[in-house]
Amino acid sequence: MHGSKTLTVHIRAPFDTAWEFISNPENLHLWTVDFALSAPTKMGELYRVETPRGTLDLFVKANREAGTIDFHFGRDGHFGCSPSRLVPVDGGVLYVFTQLEPENAPAGLFEKLVANVIRELDILKQRLESA
Repeated sequence: MHGSKTLTVHIRAPFDTAWEFISNPENLHLWTVDFALSAPTKMGELYRVETPRGTLDLFVKANREAGTIDFHFGRDGHFGCSPSRLVPVDGGVLYVFTQLEPENAPAGLFEKLVANVIRELDILKQRLESA
């Protein structure tokens, strides 16, 4: 069984502001760590993302009413998923992100990915609270 780690951050920003920023794949390079090197490029229904490990295809399944923002990424039609959710709470929003352990991940990779998410949530908080 693969591991998972769910992390959260409280952001003092309106839901609409947080939603528009986080659910837009063209903003990924502004808050991800060790993922999008530049703004993803729209190619039909997918986005192309330049990462340190090469180009990936990406699409986002988002439902504003439910607050879900699921990032699907991969190559050659095979996609992994990073599920997340934005929840309105008093004084802002709670952003919930689950990092799933990749299949056949080498030792230490999952822990590195979780550490990256912790940094990313901090970046999101800083960026959205200063907007």
